[in-house]
Amino acid sequence: MSSSPRDLARVALLGLFPFITAVWQVYALIFALNAVTAFFTPTFEASIPEVVGGEQYVQALALSRVAVDVEAVAAPALAGALVALVGARWVFWFDATTYLASAALVLSVAMPRREKTAAPLQWGTFLTEVTHGTRVLLREPSLRRALVLSGAEATAGAAAIVATVAYVRDTLHRGAGSVAATMAALGLGSTVAAVALGRATGRYEGGASSAAGLHGRRHRWADAALLSGGALLALVLLPGALAPPFAVFFLGWALNGAGQALIAIPSTALLAAHTHDHERGRAYAAHFALTHACWLVTYPAVGHAAARWGAPTTFTAAGVACALATAVAAAVGRGPRDEHLHPPTREASS
Repeated sequence: MSSSPRDLARVALLGLFPFITAVWQVYALIFALNAVTAFFTPTFEASIPEVVGGEQYVQALALSRVAVDVEAVAAPALAGALVALVGARWVFWFDATTYLASAALVLSVAMPRREKTAAPLQWGTFLTEVTHGTRVLLREPSLRRALVLSGAEATAGAAAIVATVAYVRDTLHRGAGSVAATMAALGLGSTVAAVALGRATGRYEGGASSAAGLHGRRHRWADAALLSGGALLALVLLPGALAPPFAVFFLGWALNGAGQALIAIPSTALLAAHTHDHERGRAYAAHFALTHACWLVTYPAVGHAAARWGAPTTFTAAGVACALATAVAAAVGRGPRDEHLHPPTREASS
């Protein structure tokens, strides 16, 4: 599904929200919206190496991360202002209009097309095709490391999204403004880390004299960033049971966002570096499914823990989980040198 049909599908789904009369309809439409996103996100991420090439890939990833972070911070504030001004019904239609604008912008972009022939789906090989992307991810030690640390990223993200309101309101006894500020800190930390990582890796990779040298440098910084991100998330969350004051909590949530970016960006960069062109779509789809499965587990786990133990203890438990994930990732990321795969991607052939 290309970007334009995806935007048109979202227009149709969002246009139905003002006519909802039952709770089950909300669940159905939210499920449908996220199903459409499941088509778009892997396609978008898999297309970046095709468009920008190997040398500019990390910088492009960093910019896409910044765009997502800015959207996450600005969109709720804009939606709240629109609800106050025009009411909830018109906000859904305004949101639908933005997708129409997005589809128009995509259609206006002139991009070179690469003709590819797709093999017809055969039911005899259906299971093999469905699991191919997962096998691609598991064959390379560095990708296994990244997948394990995706669990740490999901744990820290769920702790922030699910338990922040309870901690600020019930432990710090502060209002909605403080909640918004800490969530903004989360996005700000992620944005700063993404920009800094993009610039630093651009300079570092620029010193490579060959495709093999570039690949080796990408491995070194990606492995360092992944383990640093996991360790940072653990260090930020472990002191949660001490109930830090608002200023410390604000800084911690900025570091939480930075730690998540240090895992997300190199994970995607390594995925592009270790997949052939013909299998990249399936690999990114499998990566999307597996990483979102982590969120599927961590959301209810954090919610249950917060209800049972309270937000401070839940943060510490999440920190323990991140520390364990980092230790496991350090172990599973090691592999024999002869198992290391260097598929002929664009960066190697250019």
